[in-house]
Amino acid sequence: MTAPTISRLFSRGITRTLLTPHPVEHYVRSLGVTWSDDPTGATVVAVDRPVADVTVITLRLPAGVDRPAPGAALEIGVVVDGVVHRRHYSPVDSASRSDGLATIAVRRHPGGVVSEHLWSEASPGMRLLLGNPVGEVTLPEARPTDVLLVSGGSGITPMLSIASTLAGEGHCGDGSAGRVAWLHYARRVEDVPFRDRIRELSRAGVEVRVVPTADVNPSDSSDLSDSSDPSPRGPAGHLTAGHLDEVAPWHADATVFLCGPEGLADGLADALGAERYADVLRERFTASNGPVPEGDGGTVTHVKSGVSAHNAGTTLLEGAEAAGLSPKHGCRMGICHTCTAVRVSGATRDLRTGEVDTEPGCLVQICVSAPVGDVEIDI
Repeated sequence: MTAPTISRLFSRGITRTLLTPHPVEHYVRSLGVTWSDDPTGATVVAVDRPVADVTVITLRLPAGVDRPAPGAALEIGVVVDGVVHRRHYSPVDSASRSDGLATIAVRRHPGGVVSEHLWSEASPGMRLLLGNPVGEVTLPEARPTDVLLVSGGSGITPMLSIASTLAGEGHCGDGSAGRVAWLHYARRVEDVPFRDRIRELSRAGVEVRVVPTADVNPSDSSDLSDSSDPSPRGPAGHLTAGHLDEVAPWHADATVFLCGPEGLADGLADALGAERYADVLRERFTASNGPVPEGDGGTVTHVKSGVSAHNAGTTLLEGAEAAGLSPKHGCRMGICHTCTAVRVSGATRDLRTGEVDTEPGCLVQICVSAPVGDVEIDI
């Protein structure tokens, strides 16, 4: 039986019911099938590596697959050594793109199974699996009048989609009723992908600034040359209230979107104040890797539930239950995969192998994973 035939068979509701509690991938891997020829997957049509450690991939979406809303992400499945690994990547495109293509950016993480594989192996013709769009923080159908976007690192991708959509709709610029500003933070301007697109947004009326956080002098052209800097010169360093006032003096009444690491979120919270920050729309697809703490246990933040609790080193499932939550689960032995959830940040130990993993945005089985230091889990 070919992979496409198996895929179509497994997609039927009655078959999925019969397979419960195991997910389809469990059986497919057992048969040695990788789904790489599945007609519901996406095909890589172009690959670029514009800056160090970033792979930009343009995908052709299969017929009938809707583009995610601006700000949302695609669930991408990548087969590495016969195992399906799933990650979330936000397309950078405007919602108006109609050619059936979607562009994502994958930042290479040292030791990251998927990011390393795509960095070295991604090429036109490669097939990737597709899951459902994910992400609750998206540009609403009723567009806000004033929009402030704040991002750092890989957070550039959902914000680029939102900004491109608004600019394409004529939401900002001369004669428009709305205003859009975007602060993107990066260690160096040269580290930022999509600089040409950012220049286009600036010309379209988006008040965009790429803010270098390394020790640079904004007036020094050797640090921020015209050839590398895609936005007008402006603030530098870590986020402050002055940055917001300079780029979006009207930000008090704006809808604020945030996607970036914890340090950036802390800076925005300080700049806005606790009451105003509570209204910020924050997406958490990934977070920066940090050093692995010594010893197991730590504070586990359950992102969807808004519950944080100390875990002394038991499984994430047991810790969640002790905190009063009821995550989906089945076998409690790492077999059925019913309990899988996205580890947003932090490190976890697979209690079956002892392996510690820190790659952000990774799916983990919470019944056989324990925290190693503080962890954010999307349950």
